[in-house]
Amino acid sequence: MPPAVVRDDGLAELLELPAGAPLGVGGIDFVPTELTLPPGSILVLYTDGLVEARCADIDQRLTQLLDVLSANSGLSLDGLSQAVVDGLAPAPDDDVALLLARICPPKPGSE
Repeated sequence: MPPAVVRDDGLAELLELPAGAPLGVGGIDFVPTELTLPPGSILVLYTDGLVEARCADIDQRLTQLLDVLSANSGLSLDGLSQAVVDGLAPAPDDDVALLLARICPPKPGSE
């Protein structure tokens, strides 16, 4: 599943990165990717169980994820996480893992 980012202005989008092993699968080589995100952005990593559902097309579910992220971008990370889970329910037919990380500005002198 492609990671998502919520920009500081509240816009959520999927990141276009090379395909790799699903989050949580071990024992498979992967190619690390570096990207620069502006301070205040939120990186969103999740398993396919969050967006795959028998009742909906995957593209619809990814759009739904982005809509929920954008609409709730001002919440705390805990609140945003709960909004995502609630907004995509009742679909989880699988285990779900969701990781949100806010990008903080570097500390002075740490570069």
